[in-house]
Amino acid sequence: MEKDAVVQQSSSDEPGSVVATVLDIDFICILLESLIMSLTEPSTPKCNTGQKFVHLKLGQACLNVNNTDVEINLQLWAQAAECYKCSPWHYFTLAPNTSQGLIVNSTYPTDMYIRNESGSDLHRLTYHFGEYGSYQLGISSMDVSSMHVLDKPQNIYLPLIMAVVFFFMLNFMWQCAKFLGYGMETSCTSNSTASPSADEHSHLLSAQSGSEEGQSSSQSQASSSSALLVGSQSQCTIPDSQKKGRLMSLDTFRGIAIVIMIFVNYGGGKYYFFQHSRWNGLTVADLVFPWFLWIMGVSLIFSIRSQLQRTTKRSQMVLKITKRCIILFFLGLIINSLNGKNYMPTFRILGVLQRFSICYFITALLEVYFMNPQESQEYVWYWKMRDIVRSSVQWVVTIVLVVIHTVITFSLPVPGCPTGYLGPGGLYNGGQHGNCTGGAAGYIDIKIFGRSHVYPHPSCAVIYNSDMPYDPEGFMGAFTSVLMVQLGAAAGRIIITYGNHKSRIKRWNIWGLVCGLMAGFLCGWRKEGGLIPVNKNLWSLSFVFTTACFAFFLLSLCYLLIDKWHWWSGNPFRYAGMNSILLYVGHELSERLFPWSWQPVGQYHSNHLIMNLWGTSIWVIIAYLCHRNKFYVSL
Repeated sequence: MEKDAVVQQSSSDEPGSVVATVLDIDFICILLESLIMSLTEPSTPKCNTGQKFVHLKLGQACLNVNNTDVEINLQLWAQAAECYKCSPWHYFTLAPNTSQGLIVNSTYPTDMYIRNESGSDLHRLTYHFGEYGSYQLGISSMDVSSMHVLDKPQNIYLPLIMAVVFFFMLNFMWQCAKFLGYGMETSCTSNSTASPSADEHSHLLSAQSGSEEGQSSSQSQASSSSALLVGSQSQCTIPDSQKKGRLMSLDTFRGIAIVIMIFVNYGGGKYYFFQHSRWNGLTVADLVFPWFLWIMGVSLIFSIRSQLQRTTKRSQMVLKITKRCIILFFLGLIINSLNGKNYMPTFRILGVLQRFSICYFITALLEVYFMNPQESQEYVWYWKMRDIVRSSVQWVVTIVLVVIHTVITFSLPVPGCPTGYLGPGGLYNGGQHGNCTGGAAGYIDIKIFGRSHVYPHPSCAVIYNSDMPYDPEGFMGAFTSVLMVQLGAAAGRIIITYGNHKSRIKRWNIWGLVCGLMAGFLCGWRKEGGLIPVNKNLWSLSFVFTTACFAFFLLSLCYLLIDKWHWWSGNPFRYAGMNSILLYVGHELSERLFPWSWQPVGQYHSNHLIMNLWGTSIWVIIAYLCHRNKFYVSL
């Protein structure tokens, strides 16, 4: 008789839960001892799989299953809950009164099915195993016993907590040192000229008196950097003749993004939320790339407007834009060739910098030809929305590109695949369309570039067992990426159009709210099963709106803390944001070199976290030294 009840269990329900014993001194000592052991012990716990003892790896636990039935053979089938609509794997068949060990996934909850020899489900249970833990499960044809913890799993979040405490204390000591040396610094600089940071507190950032809408701040805007890599420091030093400054919160935002990107690319401590989503969903790693595109949109508004106000010929601007884009694309090809990946028959053509190049070219051309650098101060009926109305051509072109993307995605016939397929292929939906990874987007990339030139290791291959190549920076994603840049440009237009803090912050928050609502409606307010799921691999519309929503809110927060209230200077992230091209290319080249990385002593999160934080910190220090010496790299 099949039992329909689903047993929901979790390792956090055990008496040894961290939540239940957070104030227990003995337990804290155990955690510290575990951390110290992970830094000095090269080996990891072993799991008896029946044939041999196997050392566990990160994201794994050991489970021993015991068939307590005296007559019936029972089968164990299992699948990671992250694998949406996937058929479970058959692990083994247990004879009566026998047991078997196996290695299970601890990153995601595991769905387990107990079946009889005819394949009928007897029991189902979902359990989230803890990393490096050892568990025992008793099963029979009548019931399933509670999961018994033999060896407690490691607290994988302890290294993160200690890292946060360490950097907090480091910042505290730094602030104390600055405070103690403040008098001497003031004395030493009293007769010197103003520092670059003084220039940055300029008219661009000052709230203007008057009505909420204020007058246009067209004569008081900084020409900020054009992108992550496009002129990231082209206007670091502001000539006195221009009397312009930099938006420090934008530099800080860019710095936060580049620091997170370096940390993620170096490994992110091997935490799953610092890795890209397997297919649908959103992790910290998924935020970085779209944020850079959004920041690029904000910055290019300042850059192009400044050039137009200087009466630079549009033809010269187009040539400069084209040159930058070609250099960016070429740099992307160089990075694709690292680590010996330069075999021409399988050389990957597209990539991150190539996507920047394409999106910058399209958006910048629209601004060059349709931006009006001299805004009229005459009141019109759309005065409170003039930043949007006066960029209507740019928005129309962007919407057309999005419509083209949507029509192709949901109507292009793909051989052997359902029309409008948005799945990862492989095991998804019972493995019915294993070769349809990415649907129309994947099909178009293969047709244009050839299968051998498409990225061969998409993130969905791990969970969904897909062997089809798929490029997350493919051709189709460029259409919706232009929308991401245009949303950033909208934030930039708000800065140059409205002169006071309240107007800017209010409009950014409205944009963030609208983008969040659009994303929610498109994905159905859930991870799986919505009309257009949040998906970084596909660069889906809901993904663009979701990441833009966070970008608007984060810029608002940075703007309040740095440019309005002056509670924070933005450092050390601002240093990184002012030299982002150097940090991006540099960290790609040094990813596997000492002292940025090395072979960890053991396979524990603490080992990888220390190494990855160290490598990231080196680049922050390099950015600071470059800033001290006024050395900046730009295109």
